[in-house]
Amino acid sequence: MRVLAAAAFTILSTTALAQVTETVQLTITGGPNAGKHEATADRGGCSAGLTGAGSFGNQLSNPKDKDPKKFNSLQLILPDAKKSDNFLIVVGFGPLMSRSATYTVDTRSDSRMKGGSGKVTVDDKGATATVTFAATTADGVKMEGTIDCKNVTRGK
Repeated sequence: MRVLAAAAFTILSTTALAQVTETVQLTITGGPNAGKHEATADRGGCSAGLTGAGSFGNQLSNPKDKDPKKFNSLQLILPDAKKSDNFLIVVGFGPLMSRSATYTVDTRSDSRMKGGSGKVTVDDKGATATVTFAATTADGVKMEGTIDCKNVTRGK
Protein backbone atom coordinates (compact mmCIF):
# COMPACT_ATOMS: atom_id res chain seq x y z
CA MET A 1 0.00 0.00 0.00
CA ARG A 2 2.85 2.41 0.83
CA VAL A 3 4.47 1.71 -2.53
CA LEU A 4 1.20 2.46 -4.31
CA ALA A 5 0.76 5.69 -2.34
CA ALA A 6 4.35 6.74 -3.08
CA ALA A 7 3.89 6.02 -6.79
CA ALA A 8 0.64 8.01 -6.90
CA PHE A 9 2.31 10.94 -5.11
CA THR A 10 5.23 10.88 -7.56
CA ILE A 11 2.91 10.85 -10.58
CA LEU A 12 0.75 13.66 -9.21
CA SER A 13 3.81 15.73 -8.23
CA THR A 14 5.36 15.32 -11.66
CA THR A 15 2.08 16.28 -13.32
CA ALA A 16 1.76 19.37 -11.13
CA LEU A 17 5.32 20.44 -11.92
CA ALA A 18 4.80 20.03 -15.65
CA GLN A 19 1.57 22.00 -16.00
CA VAL A 20 1.42 23.99 -19.20
CA THR A 21 1.81 27.73 -18.58
CA GLU A 22 1.02 28.74 -22.14
CA THR A 23 0.17 27.52 -25.61
CA VAL A 24 1.14 29.43 -28.75
CA GLN A 25 -0.55 28.92 -32.11
CA LEU A 26 1.49 30.47 -34.93
CA THR A 27 0.96 30.74 -38.68
CA ILE A 28 3.83 31.94 -40.85
CA THR A 29 3.35 33.05 -44.44
CA GLY A 30 6.54 33.32 -46.48
CA GLY A 31 10.05 32.21 -45.68
CA PRO A 32 11.40 28.71 -45.04
CA ASN A 33 9.14 28.08 -42.03
CA ALA A 34 5.82 28.84 -43.73
CA GLY A 35 2.95 26.91 -42.22
CA LYS A 36 1.11 26.33 -38.96
CA HIS A 37 3.05 25.75 -35.76
CA GLU A 38 2.24 25.14 -32.10
CA ALA A 39 4.36 25.22 -28.97
CA THR A 40 3.65 24.83 -25.29
CA ALA A 41 5.76 25.55 -22.24
CA ASP A 42 5.68 24.60 -18.60
CA ARG A 43 7.99 27.46 -17.57
CA GLY A 44 8.11 31.14 -18.31
CA GLY A 45 4.87 32.42 -19.69
CA CYS A 46 3.07 35.73 -19.59
CA SER A 47 3.69 38.68 -17.31
CA ALA A 48 2.04 42.01 -16.61
CA GLY A 49 3.69 45.03 -15.05
CA LEU A 50 7.12 43.44 -14.59
CA THR A 51 8.92 45.91 -16.86
CA GLY A 52 6.85 48.95 -15.94
CA ALA A 53 3.30 49.99 -15.21
CA GLY A 54 0.94 48.82 -17.95
CA SER A 55 3.52 46.57 -19.63
CA PHE A 56 2.87 43.03 -20.80
CA GLY A 57 5.29 40.35 -21.90
CA ASN A 58 5.76 36.73 -22.79
CA GLN A 59 8.65 34.28 -22.69
CA LEU A 60 8.10 30.94 -24.38
CA SER A 61 11.25 28.87 -24.58
CA ASN A 62 11.90 25.17 -25.03
CA PRO A 63 15.73 25.06 -24.85
CA LYS A 64 15.88 21.25 -24.81
CA ASP A 65 14.27 21.04 -28.24
CA LYS A 66 17.08 20.53 -30.77
CA ASP A 67 14.99 20.06 -33.93
CA PRO A 68 16.09 22.84 -36.34
CA LYS A 69 12.64 22.91 -37.98
CA LYS A 70 10.67 23.25 -34.74
CA PHE A 71 9.12 26.48 -33.48
CA ASN A 72 10.31 26.66 -29.88
CA SER A 73 10.76 30.27 -28.84
CA LEU A 74 8.67 33.43 -28.69
CA GLN A 75 9.49 36.61 -26.83
CA LEU A 76 7.04 39.48 -26.65
CA ILE A 77 7.49 42.91 -25.08
CA LEU A 78 4.69 45.46 -24.95
CA PRO A 79 5.85 48.54 -23.05
CA ASP A 80 2.18 49.58 -22.83
CA ALA A 81 -0.39 46.83 -23.37
CA LYS A 82 -2.94 49.43 -24.50
CA LYS A 83 -0.76 50.50 -27.45
CA SER A 84 -1.14 47.60 -29.86
CA ASP A 85 1.29 48.97 -32.45
CA ASN A 86 4.26 49.45 -30.05
CA PHE A 87 5.91 46.06 -29.44
CA LEU A 88 8.81 43.66 -29.97
CA ILE A 89 8.16 40.07 -31.01
CA VAL A 90 10.90 37.53 -31.72
CA VAL A 91 10.07 34.03 -32.97
CA GLY A 92 12.75 31.34 -33.11
CA PHE A 93 13.17 27.95 -34.73
CA GLY A 94 15.83 25.41 -33.81
CA PRO A 95 18.33 25.15 -30.95
CA LEU A 96 18.82 28.26 -28.84
CA MET A 97 22.50 28.75 -29.69
CA SER A 98 22.22 27.83 -33.39
CA ARG A 99 18.84 29.00 -34.64
CA SER A 100 17.79 27.85 -38.09
CA ALA A 101 15.52 30.90 -38.35
CA THR A 102 14.59 33.96 -36.32
CA TYR A 103 11.80 36.39 -37.20
CA THR A 104 11.78 39.78 -35.51
CA VAL A 105 9.34 42.67 -35.60
CA ASP A 106 10.26 45.69 -33.47
CA THR A 107 7.93 48.68 -33.64
CA ARG A 108 8.85 50.17 -30.25
CA SER A 109 9.18 53.92 -30.52
CA ASP A 110 12.48 54.00 -28.62
CA SER A 111 14.12 51.09 -30.45
CA ARG A 112 17.29 51.54 -32.49
CA MET A 113 16.51 48.27 -34.32
CA LYS A 114 13.03 49.18 -35.60
CA GLY A 115 11.71 47.03 -38.38
CA GLY A 116 8.46 45.49 -39.52
CA SER A 117 4.89 46.33 -38.66
CA GLY A 118 1.82 44.89 -37.03
CA LYS A 119 -0.50 44.85 -34.06
CA VAL A 120 -0.69 42.97 -30.79
CA THR A 121 -3.85 42.81 -28.69
CA VAL A 122 -3.98 41.68 -25.07
CA ASP A 123 -7.20 40.43 -23.49
CA ASP A 124 -6.09 40.46 -19.84
CA LYS A 125 -8.54 38.58 -17.65
CA GLY A 126 -6.53 38.89 -14.44
CA ALA A 127 -5.36 35.36 -13.69
CA THR A 128 -5.21 34.44 -17.40
CA ALA A 129 -4.87 36.29 -20.70
CA THR A 130 -5.12 35.83 -24.44
CA VAL A 131 -2.76 37.65 -26.77
CA THR A 132 -3.35 37.88 -30.51
CA PHE A 133 -0.79 39.19 -32.95
CA ALA A 134 -0.42 39.90 -36.65
CA ALA A 135 3.01 41.12 -37.65
CA THR A 136 5.13 41.38 -40.78
CA THR A 137 8.93 41.41 -40.72
CA ALA A 138 10.92 43.94 -42.73
CA ASP A 139 11.58 41.07 -45.20
CA GLY A 140 7.86 40.46 -45.70
CA VAL A 141 7.38 37.30 -43.62
CA LYS A 142 3.94 37.38 -42.01
CA MET A 143 3.28 35.98 -38.54
CA GLU A 144 -0.17 35.60 -37.06
CA GLY A 145 -1.02 33.86 -33.87
CA THR A 146 -2.46 33.52 -30.43
CA ILE A 147 -0.83 33.12 -27.04
CA ASP A 148 -3.09 31.39 -24.52
CA CYS A 149 -1.67 32.42 -21.12
CA LYS A 150 -2.82 29.85 -18.56
CA ASN A 151 -1.56 32.19 -15.84
CA VAL A 152 -0.09 35.69 -15.69
CA THR A 153 2.74 36.69 -13.36
CA ARG A 154 2.11 40.19 -12.06
CA GLY A 155 4.48 42.91 -10.91
CA LYS A 156 3.68 45.19 -8.03
